[in-house]
Amino acid sequence: AKKGESVPVTKDIIKVRKFYEAMKNDQTEATMKYQDLINGQPSVDMNNVERSAEICKMMGLESTVLPVFFRFLAKKQRFNGMGMIADYYMEELYKEQNIVPIRVTSAQTLTDDQKDSIRSKMKKITGAADIKLVSTVNADLLGGFKIEYN
Repeated sequence: AKKGESVPVTKDIIKVRKFYEAMKNDQTEATMKYQDLINGQPSVDMNNVERSAEICKMMGLESTVLPVFFRFLAKKQRFNGMGMIADYYMEELYKEQNIVPIRVTSAQTLTDDQKDSIRSKMKKITGAADIKLVSTVNADLLGGFKIEYN
């Protein structure tokens, strides 16, 4: 990334990941239009470069680097891989900064103290500099919580 662009690029990558996650989990008509736009379906009357510009606008990207990368992918007809590229970027960033992502699924919402305790214990177990904790609630669990990490 250009000098001073690493933070905006990372924020944009996070937006891209959230966008793709939302598209996976939400199959409404509006989401289907976005999928058609990204996948270049015949119903979208735009060339690849126009599609990439529209998607950048739609996502509200902050960096100057990612829109150029989107345009490059669109020209090479590789835009479908953007979700995987964003995932890979974050995996490599976590490795570089020694951050371990942890998923916690619990029967009830965890308190801040519980989250801090889990972070602290997982830092010791993994030897990570930091823990990225993603907490979800699953009412089907009878009690307790489940921790997943790589």
